Amino acid sequence: MAHASHHHDIAPPKDLKIPKLFFMIALGLLIFGAVVFAAALFIAPVRAWQGYLIGFWFTLSLGLAGPFLIATQYLSKAGWGISIRRIPEAMGAYLFAAIPLSIAALLGAPKLFKWLKPEAVNDAIIAQKFDFLNFTGLALVSIAAPIAFALVHFLMRRNSLAQDVDGKASHSRQNILLSALFVIVFVLGFSFMTWYWIMSLDAHWFSTMFQVYAFAGMFQSGLALVAIVLLVLLAHGYFGGTVGVQHVHDIGKLVFAFTVFYAYIAFCQFMLIWYANIPEEVVWYTHRLEDGWQWVTLALPFVKFIIPFLVLLPMDHKKNKNNILWYICWLLLAVQLFEVWYWVTPYPHFDGHHGPSLPIYELPIALGFVGLFMLVTGRALQAHKLVPIKDPLLHESIPHSHSHHGSSQADLEAQANNVVRES
Repeated sequence: MAHASHHHDIAPPKDLKIPKLFFMIALGLLIFGAVVFAAALFIAPVRAWQGYLIGFWFTLSLGLAGPFLIATQYLSKAGWGISIRRIPEAMGAYLFAAIPLSIAALLGAPKLFKWLKPEAVNDAIIAQKFDFLNFTGLALVSIAAPIAFALVHFLMRRNSLAQDVDGKASHSRQNILLSALFVIVFVLGFSFMTWYWIMSLDAHWFSTMFQVYAFAGMFQSGLALVAIVLLVLLAHGYFGGTVGVQHVHDIGKLVFAFTVFYAYIAFCQFMLIWYANIPEEVVWYTHRLEDGWQWVTLALPFVKFIIPFLVLLPMDHKKNKNNILWYICWLLLAVQLFEVWYWVTPYPHFDGHHGPSLPIYELPIALGFVGLFMLVTGRALQAHKLVPIKDPLLHESIPHSHSHHGSSQADLEAQANNVVRES
């Protein structure tokens, strides 16, 4: 009888209906980006394709962050995040759009990569890398990796949605196996795409840590996006009683943790390369420590680590007190786009321009990709139930919204069953 009062206070989640204004803004960004890209192809084709790469990589990273977060939840058998799982699932829907976008990017490869130009045969360093750096390898990775990402995510999401109908625990067991497969596909596919599309922009340079560095930024910004969407939906009461401040705190802790992880990887890469002082390695940083790029390089640690780290240290800030987590997550998203621009643009061997210039082409084109991401993710998020109400471990997630630490296992399961009945 002592627990009876807990059974009736779990409000069911509501059906999500995203305002039309959201989709109108997204469509406007997409059209604006496409128009700027088409015009830039005639005015400044190199910068047009650089903008394409920046937008593609930024949104691909956000799309990958969702399924990766889900995979870590399944593999660790974590129950706290079940109530918010549909957010990263919706982010993963973008991976299907990434397939044709990745194939289309191949059209701009000759404009982006020095190793695809005819004179590259006269470069002794690049010539030694032709077994790897060739268009066939680039095309194979650009087609196979996005297809593999999207396919495994599709199977995981299909099981998750099927569980909403029949409630079978076997779907969760299958997703544990698929999550292991996704991690393998992710590590291989993301690493090869990073090497080809980002690191080989300067074919003389190499780093054994760069793909980890790219992953750190990818997951940091992906968690920030999950937090932003979670806060918006929670503020409008869409989750009912299935999500609460503890979920916000948990996501805030992950954002904080991967802010530290990002700084650790970025510093280690810089320290090891600078200490070894091998010309083929330091060239990436020397490009970014001269001709005005040094100010960008010095600013990044502050805006992407020091400020978020210090601001998110208090527990209440990770719980979004005074909207602190909200503002920091928006900052991290913006800085991730800024950093991808910082990776792609400072190469003087294309147009003779050495210093940073205003991204008058690159930013609108990248925002076009953001608009597409908003359209795909928004449609995926409202297409199905916002909470996987028949997941057998949902009862592990619900107490986080009510802090019923003294409730029994049977009581927690009764709370979850109550949500299912009311929904």
